[in-house]
Amino acid sequence: MYYFYWLPIGTDTKVRGVPWVTLGIAVTNVLVFAALHSLPGAEAAAYRWAFKAGHPTVQTAIASIFLHAGPLHLIGNLIFLLMFGPPIESRIGPSRYLIAYIACGWLANLAQAAWLVQFDPDLRSIPLIGASGAISGIMGLFVVRLYFAHLRFASITMLFAQGHVKPGRFTLPALVGIAVWFVVQLVYQMAGTSPDTSTVCHVAGFLFGGFFGLAMGLRGEGRLESRLARGSRFAARGEWFEAIREYELYLASRPDDPEVIAQVARVERVTHREAEAKDRFSDAIRLWLQRGEIRKACDGYEEMKRLLGGVTLPPAELLRVARGCEELGRPGDASRAYEAYGRNYPERDGAALALLKSAEIEQHALNNPGRARFLYDELLRRPLRPDLEQMVRERCELADTALAG
Repeated sequence: MYYFYWLPIGTDTKVRGVPWVTLGIAVTNVLVFAALHSLPGAEAAAYRWAFKAGHPTVQTAIASIFLHAGPLHLIGNLIFLLMFGPPIESRIGPSRYLIAYIACGWLANLAQAAWLVQFDPDLRSIPLIGASGAISGIMGLFVVRLYFAHLRFASITMLFAQGHVKPGRFTLPALVGIAVWFVVQLVYQMAGTSPDTSTVCHVAGFLFGGFFGLAMGLRGEGRLESRLARGSRFAARGEWFEAIREYELYLASRPDDPEVIAQVARVERVTHREAEAKDRFSDAIRLWLQRGEIRKACDGYEEMKRLLGGVTLPPAELLRVARGCEELGRPGDASRAYEAYGRNYPERDGAALALLKSAEIEQHALNNPGRARFLYDELLRRPLRPDLEQMVRERCELADTALAG
């Protein structure tokens, strides 16, 4: 005897930020379910707020998408909501996402009501509840915006005759996985084998979601992001030049995306194009600094130094990175950046002060007087203003005292 079970567990798309609306919807569904299954009189309230084809109202059409018949009904919907919701919310924004979610649920319920009134009028007073229509709408948006994604599944294969149970994981292209789900809904509806499931609601919600996605122009955004997905898959397979080509096509439309520019730098470093990689890293760091994303700029600089060795930034960006590392409480990184500025741009007016700053960080923040003394000696070999030279000599004495102690 053979059984095979699978469970959707996620996608390969990145979620940008915290999907607060999706989490809020999930928590609301759980709280409503707990209240309606624990408080006295809640069953009557649930029936009153459930959507009924014979008495359709806007209020019940919306309220019903937060009602669930049982724990499996709730858990199943939450799995699909948390799988498809976050990547869509992070791309279209919380406002449009919430409007699309409620609108798809509302319209899907109206479609289910119209079907019942036309083809099965005896069920007009049966309550229709569940978030399936709204979540199907999110799946429709997903197909338009993230059609290139892959879905991840957990699976369990059981061979009872051999006493064997094998867990595993597999992936499917999103278009294939969602197409299978959609065909199953149509088969259930035409065969009439699932009378307790609102399959018309599922199909209608999905179609409404796809329509909304096209109306919002998500298809074009999806085509652009698909370049990144293909580039990442080429890179994962070691097809570096194909990956660079896809990233370049993306950057032709979005030339100011520092994350992608940094990713191109990493791939170019792998292909031993160090000069091009250095320029890419520099561009990415400059853009991060312009956006005020100091932490990303500092991280990018440290990654560039780690991957490419003895390279540096233009003077203005390098000094801003040094100050940023210091502001972020990263004294070691700040000291190295200040030192790099002082060594690579000795003709600059601030070069000596940058070396002095590096030495002071080494002595006081990092408790490394030996390194500080080395930097002070280097400063004293340079032509300094009398007041600055006197200051450096005083710092030398303090470093010598620390070393002697």
